This record gives sequence, structure tokens and C-alpha cells, in this order.
Amino acid sequence: MPQFKFADYVRKRAEALDMSMSELARQSGISRQALYGVLDGSTGQAKISTLISLARALQVHPVVLFRHMLHQFELPKFSTTGAKYQFDASGFVTETMPDNTTVLIGQSFCKTWEIQNIGHRVWQNRQLVCVDEPIESIAITQGIALPMACRQLIPDQKCIDIPETLPGDTVLLSVQFTAPNYPCSVISYWKMTDETGDICFPETEGLSCLVRVVSL
Repeated sequence: MPQFKFADYVRKRAEALDMSMSELARQSGISRQALYGVLDGSTGQAKISTLISLARALQVHPVVLFRHMLHQFELPKFSTTGAKYQFDASGFVTETMPDNTTVLIGQSFCKTWEIQNIGHRVWQNRQLVCVDEPIESIAITQGIALPMACRQLIPDQKCIDIPETLPGDTVLLSVQFTAPNYPCSVISYWKMTDETGDICFPETEGLSCLVRVVSL
């Protein structure tokens, strides 16, 4: 891929974020001259650290920028270790409500993850599925109330559809939760499945929502 294609991608991504080139340079921690040198190829091959900083400012996975920068070379395809499909890979970008966000007992809230298709396969007919293990009640001495059946985050839906996502594209995935009605720290795990219900990346932890539940 010619160098200007890389520059075109960077400019379009910055435009989508309503970010000027000056602001992109500032958020990346590089000078405007250095940024334009990377975009027009006058500085030769950009440093990895520069691409990582650019990716962070553009809110994309660094692998996407690496691929755009190095596409003119013959590079071997890759796959995530343990992925069901060859050349399939997913990268975490960002999230709302980061780990240990505080919520109130019984509060309803929305968690959103942004992930990126950093592989070479189109994601079609896929879902994000809750993989939390059910908690079983135990026998309690007569006269003492049984523990609440649900001591977990309660999602409105156990699975949500993932829109068709092309390689290099990002997608936002949102789940509405209700917190338990007692103070605790609690986590919910989610994984991507294909149209047959098989987990696409069985050896990775997947996405999660970890919150601290408090009472007033």
C-alpha cells in the first residue's frame, strides 16, 4: 500500500474524531513536523513508539496502524493463539465504566466495550455472550432465609448481536446491567461466539465488567 494510503487512513480517522492534525500531534506527544513527516513518508519508517502513540490518540489498536504502514511489504498473515478460525483476531480498544467503577445497590447501568477486528476475517453472524457460571444456593438451617438466588450482575440480555465487522473496523458493544442489592465487588464475563454458538477465542479471557457495589 502506498504511503499516502496510510496518511489517508490517519486523516480520515482523525476527522471522524473531530480532531485536527495539530490536536492529533499534541495528543500523540510528537511535533506537527514529525507527524507530517510520518504521513508523507519523508522521515522513512516511523518508530514503533510513534505509531503506538498515534494509535492511542486515534483510539484504534496499534496493529491496524502497523498494517497500514507496512502493507507495502509482503507480511505473513497472523492469527490469535487459540482462535477457532485461522487469521481471526480481536483487539480491545476502550470501554466505559472501567474496572472498579462504583455503582449503587440495585442500580441499572450500561457498559460499553469498543473492540476492533484486527484479523483477516469478516465477523458475520456473531454474538457477544455472557459466560458467567451460575451460583447455586446451599442448604441453610431451618428458619434462616436462603441466600439470594442471584449474587451476580444481572444483564438485561444474556447475549447481544455483533454487527458485521470488516477487518480493521471497530464496533461498540453495549450491555445493560442491574447491580446486586447488597454491597460487594462483582464481575461478569463475556465472549464472542459464531453462528453455531462456538466461542471464537476460547483461550482468551474475553470482555468483562467489574464494579464495586455500595449502599448510601
